[in-house]
Amino acid sequence: MRTPHDWKTLLAIFLLALLPAAPALAERLITDMAGRQVHLPDQVKKVYAVGHCMPMVGAVAPDLLVSGSRLPEQARRFLAPAFFEGKTLPNTGNRFTDEEVLKMAPDLVVMEAMPGAEERAERLAARLRTPVVLVDLNLLRLKRTFTFLGEVLQRQAQSQVLVDFITTHLDPIPAKARSIAPEQRQRVYYAEGPDGLSTNPAGSSHTQVLDYVGGINVAQVVNLPDEGMSSVSLEQIYLWQPDLILVWTPAADQLTTWNAIHGNPLWQRVRAVRENRVIQIPWLPYSWFDRPPSSNRIIGVLWLAQTLYPQVYQLDLEALTREYVRKFYHREISPEDARYLLGLAHPQERKTP
Repeated sequence: MRTPHDWKTLLAIFLLALLPAAPALAERLITDMAGRQVHLPDQVKKVYAVGHCMPMVGAVAPDLLVSGSRLPEQARRFLAPAFFEGKTLPNTGNRFTDEEVLKMAPDLVVMEAMPGAEERAERLAARLRTPVVLVDLNLLRLKRTFTFLGEVLQRQAQSQVLVDFITTHLDPIPAKARSIAPEQRQRVYYAEGPDGLSTNPAGSSHTQVLDYVGGINVAQVVNLPDEGMSSVSLEQIYLWQPDLILVWTPAADQLTTWNAIHGNPLWQRVRAVRENRVIQIPWLPYSWFDRPPSSNRIIGVLWLAQTLYPQVYQLDLEALTREYVRKFYHREISPEDARYLLGLAHPQERKTP
């Protein structure tokens, strides 16, 4: 025999059955930059940008980022607060676990398109139950990538601002680079690692900026399958005798590699060191040359072009730095700030503002 409670339960079920079904969440079907078809929510509100993709997404829509990275404290001066305020940081290093990403509850994940990325994207999407799109970070195709992100994130106007900057300032550079006579091209060694004895060769994504502006990469080493750094010896650098050395290290603010080169008398056998032609790559808020090989390289192209060939490019780097920071980092900086950033290249002359 049914109790009054049973009848109330049946009545509730009956009434629920009469209610109209809840409308399905609106979706869009897009094709990402690896050719994968991906269903996206009609409106993206929270984005987890994996690794190198963070500056790209931040340039288009920093307010949508839920993930952050561990940047030096002084980097915040040159980024809009939306890049770092309220963002989740990884518990260790700069990599998030699946559990950390799930807590952020993104409705879209953006990853770099690279060999094997399609399979990794599918596995990640299945684990997180969140759509994953792949984007191309090749320096030569950043305009297409910004256009794609503008459509995906529904920020077409901002993405067009970024595309226009590249069209105006970067697109003319390859033609000018081709006009440089072979005997006038600067031969450059890219010094990485704490001792400066690691590097990447021409053709690597990590040295695209040098290739783009017409520099010659002296490193005759094999580009590793994962494009990691290759170890070299001082004896090899003695043979290469570069005209100039570009210096980078994760501890750039401590000048680790710069000091290692200048503090080791064995480096004095390299003419570029003796003649004080060792240049620290500016690193704020991200490296201007590499790591991450992302949109931060755009200002790096302009800086390195003018640094290597001032008579060819004749760029107003102070004005360009201010414009770049305003458009890509959504921060207005002063002429003094721009001069400070440019001055990072010459530690021996640098003054703290």
